[in-house]
Amino acid sequence: MTDKITKSGLMVASALILVFSLPALGQQGPESLLPEGFGDPPPPPAPTPARPAPTVPGTPAGATSPIFTPGTGVATATVATEDDEEEEEAEEPEMVIRFDVPPAARRSLNAVGIISPESGGFPADAFGSLDGAFLNQVVERISGPIASRWGTIMARRLLASRTNTPDGVNGADWTAERAWLLLRMGDSVVARNLVQKVDGADYTKRLHEVAMQAYLANGDLAGLCPISESGVRLVNSGRWKMSRAICASLAGEQGSATAFINQGRYQGWVRGVDYLLAEKAVGAGINGRRSVKIEWENVKGMNPWRFGLSAAVGLEPPERLFDDTGRQVDGWRVQLPMFTPAVRAKYAPGAAALGILSNRDMVDLYAQVLDDTEAPDALRSQAERLGNAYTASGANAKVAAMTSLWSAAAAGADYHAALVMTARAAALISPSADHEAAADGLIASMVTAGLDRSAARWIGVVPEGSLGWALVTLAAPGRVAAAD
Repeated sequence: MTDKITKSGLMVASALILVFSLPALGQQGPESLLPEGFGDPPPPPAPTPARPAPTVPGTPAGATSPIFTPGTGVATATVATEDDEEEEEAEEPEMVIRFDVPPAARRSLNAVGIISPESGGFPADAFGSLDGAFLNQVVERISGPIASRWGTIMARRLLASRTNTPDGVNGADWTAERAWLLLRMGDSVVARNLVQKVDGADYTKRLHEVAMQAYLANGDLAGLCPISESGVRLVNSGRWKMSRAICASLAGEQGSATAFINQGRYQGWVRGVDYLLAEKAVGAGINGRRSVKIEWENVKGMNPWRFGLSAAVGLEPPERLFDDTGRQVDGWRVQLPMFTPAVRAKYAPGAAALGILSNRDMVDLYAQVLDDTEAPDALRSQAERLGNAYTASGANAKVAAMTSLWSAAAAGADYHAALVMTARAAALISPSADHEAAADGLIASMVTAGLDRSAARWIGVVPEGSLGWALVTLAAPGRVAAAD
């Protein structure tokens, strides 16, 4: 849009994007969108100074950390007492954490983000003078994907923007809350990119907890390595301890990797399939020389550790393990680069309906499917029809290809995704009474990609009271029309 929005209005809008998503979530029912423990990190720490010095604090007494019960997706919490910390220090040598970033190159916590206003992000002062504690509460109350695809798209842009850290919150902790919400909404890649904008010297316990979730959601085990030692100290969980074995193997230090993996087995840092996956990840490192077979028959449920490690070693767990996970996991799986286009295309409809994949993303993915010789015939046929929607000779053939895609899709996310993937093909069709029968679908498809001006050209073709007429009346920029 070209209309200018006042600064005060934009500040209010930034908060409302998140606030107004709450009632939309309430309409989806009270059930959790994640299995127990899969989406519930420990409560955020008490507010700390908004802009701390770049130091690594010790683990506070009484802090809790998420521990998943072996063989299940259920989380329990263990309380670390001062006695526990003394025993831990007696068992392991003191870790000296060094940072290679010179002071002049360290990044400020005053404003953390990926995109600037010049590249499409919100302005730095988008939150105005809103209190950090209030914004934290708003973010925490959004339990998962919001009802509106466009609401998701706008919220993702706001969360990823390089905005000023609100007063009353630690910059690293605020970054963690934003990244955690991005994960709950399905955008694992942007969540990882966001936590990477904070220097390791500034990581808090909360940011360590969320960072592990972000790296596991991307199957990116190497991303854990720069913060592995500080994670062991601050979070004190078995998974952070086990990450040292994986990182040592990735660095080619197989002696250290073997020592850590054996220690993890004897002390029970992780058990069952979680341990076997860690051993398999160690074997995938430089000169790992470990062959581990993963059997899923007796495994119940999915957790972040299993998701991330199985993805990293190229395993696709049985679909039944994802029965109790939320819709956002489709967004994670479709963005895993280690899987073939045919595998990622299985999760593309859900991700597109969420707002994680755009029209261009969908077209690019299905173009790769055409080059995937191992793709199922049904999927390749779908990709060919999508290609015809864009490249067939003549408008009639293009419309026929689009109509075929829409009619073949089931209701819900599959149908919504079919509209998304044809959006720009629909915009290529000139308004004509010859295509009145397909006009509703063409307009709906264009609107999914924000092509409202292209959709508005059809107002003279669609009959008043039809779906296409309603979409144009509501979506067309500057259009004001009376409706009975």
